[in-house]
Amino acid sequence: MSGVDLLEQGVWGFLATAGFGVLFNVPLAMLPVCGFTGAMGHMWRQALLAGGAHPVAATFVGALIVGLLGYSQARFFHVPRLIFTVTGIIPMVPGVPAFETVVFFMRDDIPTGLESAVLTGLLVSAISAGLVAARLLLTLGDTASPHHVRGLWQRGGPDRK
Repeated sequence: MSGVDLLEQGVWGFLATAGFGVLFNVPLAMLPVCGFTGAMGHMWRQALLAGGAHPVAATFVGALIVGLLGYSQARFFHVPRLIFTVTGIIPMVPGVPAFETVVFFMRDDIPTGLESAVLTGLLVSAISAGLVAARLLLTLGDTASPHHVRGLWQRGGPDRK
């Protein structure tokens, strides 16, 4: 993949991410930042795919890049991280493999449909694993507030002071 092709993929990733940012009511000032996040993740994914990497590994790395950028930008701009991560993974959502799964099942090609369904599931899992890995890497050793309540299951309750 040439540099021009990679740059074109970055532009398409930027437009897709910013477009979904508008759809999700992201503040206008954050749209370029969201677009940049999605473009970087999409470009990394496309570069790895062009280099011969497995689609699941490339998707994991792309989601990891989106997660690392998204969490860092959320801290920098003091906005929720979901603004960047949810919109940033949109270009990596496996729509074509999911559609192919349905088509194969409709044509009674069960083995190929199952193969496509497994690939779709692995791609979705790679996206979530990449975002989780980024979160773990950026919060590792975060001891600023050791008594900070992190889970919804710990909020409220009769014995909470």
